[in-house]
Amino acid sequence: MLQELSIQNLALIENLTLNFKSGFTTLTGETGAGKSILLDALGLALGDRADSALVRFNTPRADVSAQFDISALPQVQNWLQENDLDDDDLCLLRRTVTVEGRSKAYINGRPAPANSLKELGNLLIDIHGQHEHQSLLSAQEQLHLLDAYAQHPQLLNAVREHYQHWQQLKRRLAQLQAEQSDFQSKLELLNFQKREFEEVQPKEGEFETLSEEQSQLSHANEIKQACELGYYALEGEQGATDQLQRAIHALEEIVEYSPALQSVIDQLNSALIDIQEAASETQHLAERIELDPQLLAQVDERLHNLFALAKKYHLEPEQLVSKHQQILADLANLEHSDIELENLQKQIEQAGSAYQQAAKALQDSRQQAGGKLSRIVTDGMQHLGMPNGHFEIQLGAAQAGALGIDKVEFMVSANKGQPLQPLAKVASGGELSRISLAIQVATSEVASLPTLIFDEVDVGIGGGIAEVVGKKMQQLGSRKQILSITHLAQVASHGHQHWKIEKQTVDDNTFTRVSELSENERVAELARMMGGLKVTEQTLNHAAEMLAEAQKTA
Repeated sequence: MLQELSIQNLALIENLTLNFKSGFTTLTGETGAGKSILLDALGLALGDRADSALVRFNTPRADVSAQFDISALPQVQNWLQENDLDDDDLCLLRRTVTVEGRSKAYINGRPAPANSLKELGNLLIDIHGQHEHQSLLSAQEQLHLLDAYAQHPQLLNAVREHYQHWQQLKRRLAQLQAEQSDFQSKLELLNFQKREFEEVQPKEGEFETLSEEQSQLSHANEIKQACELGYYALEGEQGATDQLQRAIHALEEIVEYSPALQSVIDQLNSALIDIQEAASETQHLAERIELDPQLLAQVDERLHNLFALAKKYHLEPEQLVSKHQQILADLANLEHSDIELENLQKQIEQAGSAYQQAAKALQDSRQQAGGKLSRIVTDGMQHLGMPNGHFEIQLGAAQAGALGIDKVEFMVSANKGQPLQPLAKVASGGELSRISLAIQVATSEVASLPTLIFDEVDVGIGGGIAEVVGKKMQQLGSRKQILSITHLAQVASHGHQHWKIEKQTVDDNTFTRVSELSENERVAELARMMGGLKVTEQTLNHAAEMLAEAQKTA
């Protein structure tokens, strides 16, 4: 709901803040008082093209802000959250325009492109009589409104789910067919790779084991010599064991005179055992090592084959086994893709059939709801000063999609003898407003937009028809926030609130002023609208009676 409109230095408005209420608010004033300026201001806040001509004379820029209560609008809340612009339950749209024509836009105090204002504004407000914000002219909105009126969310969900499943299968088929396009070349490549790996037959852990074996075989002579030298140093004449035994013997001869030496003797005996064991192990290792050039050549050749295969496939030798397994798996998948392709085509046929069945059920529901809504809107048009008006919702064929197979178009004929034509081609702003009013009243329970503005909905009507228009907007105001710029007292008298727009001149400067009228002021304004140049007592009495009668059902 629109809560506040703040305007600075726009055309004849110097500084103006309007606080709006729920229900039906009428705005009246003499011709040229500036009623269109309010719509221009609101249009700027909603992302309309910025025009420097709107900037008040002798001021650097115009500034417009529109504040909305969005506590009951989850769609708007989600949009703000998705764009990281949320601010509790309020939404503030702001626009500035300089005299040079530069424009800036803000959403909840943060800079935003003007098209974001327009996108968000389309979820907040609808201005009837100006095509810029006329959502009912959009084919998408017409389809959405019909679906909302039909109240068939289960059918919509079924169509969307069937469509998504159908498209998912078709994407998988396209992928397989693309792969099939060079099936033979892929098959030949994988079979060739398989043969290469089967020739080498890499084994898990083989490379590490062979690397250790190669190192030992290629240095066998050095290892043997080192082991023999080490053994001689430990067990040979004057070796470590011989020296330790002498030291132990010498200490044992005097230990009775110095018992503290016993711990030294024990340590030396322990060291002697360790050295003897190390010497034995060294001797055995030297005996086991053989100089085997033939075995070394075999290991070198095997490692060479592993390195060559790994290099060809840009791998580390340790990755050869997993690559071999991948080739075998890819080959199996490719060889079985024909079977999957056949199964997919059957699944796609079944999914397409299920989608068409769901879409046909949705289409039937739309046709039934469209016929009912067409009759109600036609009746509404005829009560709103178009006695020969006719409204018809036509369904045409559309490309299959998540919303079904239907294209919806609102068709109207406002006058006798005129053929039905799309709502978007209705030339008269007044006629378009009244048709829109009839549609909004018929769908008010399900329509999502919270605020509607009707501009000159009363053009070309009067008398009883004008009273019907007022009652319709009063009725709509019980469910939505309705603002109407009107020239007819019969319409203005039905407002829950009444604002007057007028021009004032102070010190040779002209200003537009807007004020909310009290009951007595409303009577005077209604009398002015009814009475022409001179307002008589009789006119005032008539205006008071009209207001009282209109407010009985308010």
